[in-house]
Formats: sequence, structure tokens, C-alpha cells
Amino acid sequence: MHQTSWLECMDSLKEKHKDIAKLIGNQKTAYIDIPTHFNVGDLLIYKGTDKFFSDYNINIVYEAGTLAIDFKKLEEADVILFHGGGNFGDLYPLHQKLREKVIKDFSHKRIICLPQSIHYDSQDALIKSSVLFKSHPDFHFFVRDDKSFEIANQFSNNVYKMPDMAHSLHPLVDQLEVGPSNIVPPKILNLIRVDKESNGGNKSLNKVGFDWVNIITPTDYFIQTMYFKMIKLKYLRPRAHKMWSKLSDAIIFRSIQYFSSHTLVHTDRLHGLILSCLLGKEIFLKDNSYGKNTNYYKAWLFEYPYIEVSPSE
Repeated sequence: MHQTSWLECMDSLKEKHKDIAKLIGNQKTAYIDIPTHFNVGDLLIYKGTDKFFSDYNINIVYEAGTLAIDFKKLEEADVILFHGGGNFGDLYPLHQKLREKVIKDFSHKRIICLPQSIHYDSQDALIKSSVLFKSHPDFHFFVRDDKSFEIANQFSNNVYKMPDMAHSLHPLVDQLEVGPSNIVPPKILNLIRVDKESNGGNKSLNKVGFDWVNIITPTDYFIQTMYFKMIKLKYLRPRAHKMWSKLSDAIIFRSIQYFSSHTLVHTDRLHGLILSCLLGKEIFLKDNSYGKNTNYYKAWLFEYPYIEVSPSE
């Protein structure tokens, strides 16, 4: 019964992305702000988005990482897509400044922000940014939770609640593989943030934690260095993009294999939660520093059958 509930939940979340496809139609589309760092959660979003493009035959004419955008290429597209995630606001200014530049410079294009969580520490920064986005005549804002939905209405008249794009990676496992394991004792994976969104670790588990950075190898860093050198020359950017895409595939495969070797996942990372759900794992969920994880759980995963949510500490 629980396996059926898991499948219905995952199928439903993936299928909701069809509304994004309807908004894009068959128009020429550019996808920008692709992550070129080693946050595996962002890479899951990136590859989920590419899978979405494939599933719906989206006419992608241009893709580019955050620091490798040829703005002249954006003129060739009818629709510009911003990468989704959890960096809309003032915590990650590099990405926000990019979005603001595109909003200013491409008022004649349809611009769609793929599902995001919104957070501002500064109310003044929120107001200033919202005025700019609201001035765009064809900006469409997809957000991942109810709190972000309330804020997003200050940024656009076209706001939609939508699951994270990583759900388009489903199915990663067969229905028969999911759910509680008979392995005793359980193999516990303890994925805990070490960045600015950390909520102080995992006091409920006496085990050293790891974060996404621990999955990354010296070879990965070498390829990333090569990528950044190559994008300085425009004619090498397409080759650099292919190289980064292949590396992202390898890192995600490695992450899936690592998660699959465990039976229970403790995490305060949103994509630790989402990847665990895609794999049908038992989950103990803690929040990040500003409530992103529980907001997402309440919006989309409250029917997931194998999860326990930590009470606020």
C-alpha cells in the first residue's frame, strides 16, 4: 500500500511540470544560470530541468552557466528561463544580480523563473527588487512553497506554485525497491549542511555528518578549473558546457549510488530530502536556517509515506 502511495506521490509531482511546458509552448527557449559549482542539489535541479526539456520537446536554442552567458544569444530566443532553486533573494547576490540584469535588458522577451524558494534578510532589498521585477510585462514566477508564493506576488502578477525541477528525474528506482528495509541495524546517511543555511547540525544523531562537498573528487575540481579557463574564450564555451554537463551527470550518478547504499537518511538539505524521496528512502527531516525544508514538505511531500519531520528545537 505504501509503495503505491510513494508512486502516486512521485508521479503527481513530476506531472505538474506540464504547466511550465504549456507556458513555453514551441517557442525558441534559452536556459541560463546553470550551476557550475558543486552543490549537488543544484545539479539535480539542472539535470531534472534537462530531462523536462526532453520529455516535453522544449525547443532549447541556448544554455549557459552563470558566468558564461553571451547576452547576444538571448536575443535569438523568444523565452528566457532562469534556473530554479533556493537562491532567489539577497543570500546569493551573484545569481540575483544576473536575474535583475536580464529583467532590465530583456523587457521584450517572456521570462520564466523556474521553481524557486525566496528569502530576503533585508526588507529594503526585497522592495527594491520587487519593483524591478514587477515592471516587466511578461515575467512568470514559479515558486516551491506557500511562503514563497506570498512573497512572489510582490514580484509578478503571474505567480504559480510548482514542485522542484529535480522531480522530473523520476523514476530513478522501481516501485518494488522503495520503502523500509529489513537490514538491521539501519544504514544511516547523515547529510548535514556546513554553509550559511546550516541550522546547527543534527543533535538527534550521534554520527559525523557529511555534506555534498564530500562527494566531490580532486578530478572534479580539476575539470571545474578547466571549465572556468575555457569559458574565457567564447569559441570554447560550447565545448566547456558539454564537459560540465557530463561531469554533472557523473556527480549525480555517484550521489545516487551513495544514497542507495543507505536505508535511512537524516538531512537538513532540501535536495537530500528530494533525492531520498526519488529513491523511496526512509527520511528524518530537519530544517535549514530559515524554514525552507519544512515549507517544501508542507507544500508537496506531506503524503510521502516514509518520512518523519523533526520538531523545532
